[in-house]
Amino acid sequence: MSIEGPISIFIASWGRPIYLWACLDALWRNTHTSAKVILLDNAHPDPLVTEVIAGFERRGLFDEVVRFPTNRIENIINAYIERIEEAGEWHVYMESDVVIKDARNCWLSEMHQIVETDSSIGMLGSLIDTGDFIDRETAIQLAGGDTQSATFLAKLDSAEREFTNSNKWENGLLASFPTEAPCPIGNPPGRLLMLKTDVVLEKGFSLDMELANSFREKGYKPSITSRVCHRHLSLLNLYDYTAYSEIERNEFFRL
Repeated sequence: MSIEGPISIFIASWGRPIYLWACLDALWRNTHTSAKVILLDNAHPDPLVTEVIAGFERRGLFDEVVRFPTNRIENIINAYIERIEEAGEWHVYMESDVVIKDARNCWLSEMHQIVETDSSIGMLGSLIDTGDFIDRETAIQLAGGDTQSATFLAKLDSAEREFTNSNKWENGLLASFPTEAPCPIGNPPGRLLMLKTDVVLEKGFSLDMELANSFREKGYKPSITSRVCHRHLSLLNLYDYTAYSEIERNEFFRL
C-alpha cells in the first residue's frame, strides 16, 4: 500500500545524550519510507545533547529542530499540537530513549500498512525488546540495596515484563493485537506510537492509559504490532544514568 506524502515523526528529546544518539542513529538507518522528522529539543542542561543533535543535523535527518529556552513539558505539548495540525491522517510520536530495531521491512511502512488495513486501531505501538530488562536481584544490587531506586530505574514493576519468554506475542503472525485481556498491558507504550491525527487534535495531548482511553472513547482499539520491535533504553538507567531522579521526572511530567 502506497503512502501519499511524508509521514511526520515527532521526537520528544528528554536529554540523556547516550540514549538520544542511539535513538537518532536507529531512526537514520532504519527509516526507508518518506518521512518528515521533527525533533522537539527540551533545553536539557547536558551540553552533549546539543552536540548529538548537531551531528544528526549534519547527516540531514531532521526537517526541523525546535529548540526551547526552558526544560518544561509544556514546551513539548504546545509545539507538538501546533505542528500536527499540518500532519497528514497519521503521524508518529516517539521519545528519545527508544531504539527501533533492525528488520527486513521499514518500520514506518509496516506500521502504516497495519493501521490502513485495520480501521479499528487508530493508535498503534510496537513490542518491547525484553532482553533489556534487568532481573530484580541484579537491579537491587546495582542500586546498592535501595529497592525503591532499583524499582524506578530498572522498572521492576513494569507490566511489560510479562512479555518475557512468551512466544505468544512475539511470533509476528498477527499483524497486531489489542491492549486488552489477555494482553498484559492496557495501553501501547507511549514511547513509539503511530496515531490518527484527528483524534489527538480533538482530545489533546496525553500519555499512556489516558491517551489510549481517549482513542477508545472514539471507538478505536489501541493495539501493538510485534512486527516492529523497539529497545527501551531507560531500562538501562542503572548502568548509564544512576543519578536519574524519580522525583525530578515526576515533577517534570506534572501538568
